[in-house]
Amino acid sequence: MQKPRGEVHRDGDWHGALHIWVGGIDEGGRPFVLFQRRSQSKDSWPGALDVAVGGHFRAGETVVEAVREGEEEIGLTVAPADLTRLGRRFAHGGVRPDNEVQEVFAVRSDLPLGAYRLHPDEVDAVVAVAVEDSLALFDGHERAVEGIELRRGLSKPVAVRVTVDGFAAGELGGYQARALRGLLATITGEAPEPFQLR
Repeated sequence: MQKPRGEVHRDGDWHGALHIWVGGIDEGGRPFVLFQRRSQSKDSWPGALDVAVGGHFRAGETVVEAVREGEEEIGLTVAPADLTRLGRRFAHGGVRPDNEVQEVFAVRSDLPLGAYRLHPDEVDAVVAVAVEDSLALFDGHERAVEGIELRRGLSKPVAVRVTVDGFAAGELGGYQARALRGLLATITGEAPEPFQLR
C-alpha cells in the first residue's frame, strides 16, 4: 500500500523527488532561469519561489515517467531526451521533517512566459531571472535582483524583486548555485559536471 504524501512528510520518511531546472536565452540574448511561484494553497512554502518543475515520484515510478510533472505543473512537454542530468541532492528536513532524494535535471526552453500553462492548484506564476543575477543572489553577492513575473490569468508580465528569503528552503551558496551553474552549461551547449549534495 502506498503511503499518502502528507503522512510521508509528517513522519519524515525518505522519498524520491524530481527537480527540473528550466532556462533559455531571452530576446536580448541573455541566459535566464525560470522559477515557479508556488500556490498560496500549498501546504508547504505557499507563495514562495521554487524550481520550475518539482514533484514526488509515485510508487514504482521512474524518471522517464516522472517527467509528466513538466506538463502538469507549467504545461511544458518534456521528453527524456530533453533532460540533462545535473546531479542528486539529499535534502534533509528543516521546519518540517521532509527528507527527499532529489534527482536533478536541466531543460532548455526559450519559450516566453505567456506560453506556459500553470496548474490551477499548484502554481500561481512563472518568474524569469537572468542566470547571472540568480547566481549573484545565491552566491551572496546581491541581496535582491530583478525578475519578470507573469501571474496566472494575466496577459502582461511585471517586474518583481527577487530575494533568497522569497524561495522555498532558500540557502546561500549551496544547491541552487550548483544547479544554476549546471543549467547555464546546458543552455550554452556545454556538459555540466554532475554533483551529489548531502
